[in-house]
Amino acid sequence: MTHEAPDADLTLALNTTLEREFVSPLTSIRGALEIIRDFDDLSPQQRSRFLDNALADCERLEQGIEQLAATVYAAGDRKQADQPDTDSSQADSEYARRIHFDRELQIVEVDFSEFEFSSSQIVNDFYDLLDRMIEHSGERWYIVVNYHKCSIWPEAWVAFAHRGKKVNVSYSLGTVRYVDASKTDDAAFLPADPELYHSRDAALAAIAALRQSARPG
Repeated sequence: MTHEAPDADLTLALNTTLEREFVSPLTSIRGALEIIRDFDDLSPQQRSRFLDNALADCERLEQGIEQLAATVYAAGDRKQADQPDTDSSQADSEYARRIHFDRELQIVEVDFSEFEFSSSQIVNDFYDLLDRMIEHSGERWYIVVNYHKCSIWPEAWVAFAHRGKKVNVSYSLGTVRYVDASKTDDAAFLPADPELYHSRDAALAAIAALRQSARPG
């Protein structure tokens, strides 16, 4: 079995892109934060300059991630067009069972519990359906997401982050996430995320608080 040698020009271009769009700004951010941490005698002007530089580099990272996500998403679209999925109707049915609209409370619940996102294609298929369902409603919604025992493989993370952000920007009045702590055998394994609620009731209470704060007066 023979293996073709990697294209040297392509490898150089990829390494250059990674250096420019990701490694360089990340190194600059780390350096700025370390200076702010280690030097107590910085003047307000110096501290402000380092913070401004770090924020600018954060924006560069965000743009790089958006470009990478768009590339992955476009590649997924091309693959789907070239190889039609004969099981798409069955998959849509499974995904639809995990999406519930409560018009009275203006909430859409998305159930990722015990679901495995093993590829960017699965991410895009799920979110394509979610997008269509929300667009069909013609409204914006509060979104509650159940992440209990949800598994997201590394190769799916970029697409997952990209599509989740697009839903929040396009359709969300406020989004909260939760896991079901009562179904977790060992509380030590619960994600240490202050924005991740540990019950559906707590997540719904957070949505109620968001709704209350949005009311005029």
